[in-house]
Amino acid sequence: MKRRFAAQAAVRNAHAIDWVKTHTLQDLRDLVNEMSDLGEDVMDISQLLDDLSQIDRSLHADTEVAPEVCEYAEIAG
Repeated sequence: MKRRFAAQAAVRNAHAIDWVKTHTLQDLRDLVNEMSDLGEDVMDISQLLDDLSQIDRSLHADTEVAPEVCEYAEIAG
């Protein structure tokens, strides 16, 4: 019985990984909102979304341009 539960969990994880590979953070936000509207407990998914959003921001922190750089580019260009 334990192997069956482990196999089912592995399949769920594989499905979740496949879903994440083909969807955006906005898709996950929409899913969380939809599930919440249906009365589902979305605390775990909301925490995951927050964590993923933080990771995304940290990965793109060095590529973000400061507003004053954009202003200088407009003046120069």
